[in-house]
Amino acid sequence: MIGHAVAGDTRVYRSGMLGIAGSAGRSLQLGYNAWLDGHAVVRRLARELPPEASDLIEIAAMAYAADRLAPRPSERDGVDGSGWGRQLRLEVPVRDPDLWSAVAGQVVEFLEWLTSDEWTVEFCQLTEGAGALDSAQGFLFDTIPGGAPPALFSGGLDSALGLARNLRDLPTTEPIVVSVHTNNRMQAVQRNLVGRLAQDSGRCVHLQYRVSLRERDHESSQRTRGLLFLAVGIGTAWGLGQDRLRIYENGIGAINLPYLRSQHGPQATRSTHPRTLWMAERLASAVSGRPFRIESPFLLSTKAEAVSAVPEIDASTVSATVSCDTGFAARVRGYSHCGRCTSCLLRRQSLIAGGRPDADAATAYRTRIPAGTAEFVAMQWQLDRLREALDSPDPWRSLVLEFPQVLDLTLVAPSEVVRLYQAYLREWDAIDRDIGLPHYEGSAAL
Repeated sequence: MIGHAVAGDTRVYRSGMLGIAGSAGRSLQLGYNAWLDGHAVVRRLARELPPEASDLIEIAAMAYAADRLAPRPSERDGVDGSGWGRQLRLEVPVRDPDLWSAVAGQVVEFLEWLTSDEWTVEFCQLTEGAGALDSAQGFLFDTIPGGAPPALFSGGLDSALGLARNLRDLPTTEPIVVSVHTNNRMQAVQRNLVGRLAQDSGRCVHLQYRVSLRERDHESSQRTRGLLFLAVGIGTAWGLGQDRLRIYENGIGAINLPYLRSQHGPQATRSTHPRTLWMAERLASAVSGRPFRIESPFLLSTKAEAVSAVPEIDASTVSATVSCDTGFAARVRGYSHCGRCTSCLLRRQSLIAGGRPDADAATAYRTRIPAGTAEFVAMQWQLDRLREALDSPDPWRSLVLEFPQVLDLTLVAPSEVVRLYQAYLREWDAIDRDIGLPHYEGSAAL
């Protein structure tokens, strides 16, 4: 479906609207139903965000709220994945409805790629001064230096490695990192890590946005997180007069091939998928009228290769990063990592294969021996499928037949994909015994 502005509608709005197929529409207002707080960022920048930047971030925040408030159908786990999607209609007040109407098709395509839902998006005129990022404050002078493009910082291992490398390789620049947090624990982890990484030099500008919901959410899949984080990064880059953004995510995590045949489309998250980054670049360029570039230096590297590229990062700092799927919601004091989800397993594999068993030992996992868990079995079965494909005479063709999702990697050469996963398999083969995880002989029944 295609988004559009309501033709001939000259009214102005403070609230948007969320419609879910099969239920009545409801008001959706930033500052009430959902909270977007970027005023600390605006004050630190000492300038207003450009209107297109504020619009982009607020559109993404409202899409994120809609995604969290609209429950997926109960048959979401159907064999073919067809029951997973929803039909959503979102009306968003913006500062320039004509501009956003012109790119509405791209917005809808982006959302549908990330969520596997059918979206209708409409834009209406925002009441002047009513935006979540509008500020009545006047500014006397700038406080943020120009130069380096901002980088997204999540509080995960990859983002910490990226910032550490930036501080090491660009000693004369003052890195700017941009974060989104949805709870106090996430905010604290991000601040702690930036402080740890920059303490020796004192060089780092950390800009944090908060996004949260007033009411309890109904859907945990959160597939719009990728748009929200990228929108915040792009909008802040525009506020800095930049048309570049850095994102630190390894290739294995970014591509995120499904672990089971029952996973379809965005049931495996696409937050930093190469196609997602390309769509974000395209949308940003269309909105601003200038080419926008997203730099992803770890995209063709495994997570272990990213670890080995920054050997000087302290083990205690690594242990403070959060990689777990449920880490920021953990209620076990001192244990951010469950130790059994696929993100925890990939973290452990990368630290040991990347030459940092000390950092793995310093990380507190609630489970250190995950062998036999469903997540470990699924991960090992994926490795068996990868191994069989890449050992064939035509690795790329076999990889496509086993994982047709690689065809979405339109901007990554087949040879680069093959090299990436061959390296990933070698890393697993080298460390299986080191972490006491017996190799699992996969079964097509999974």
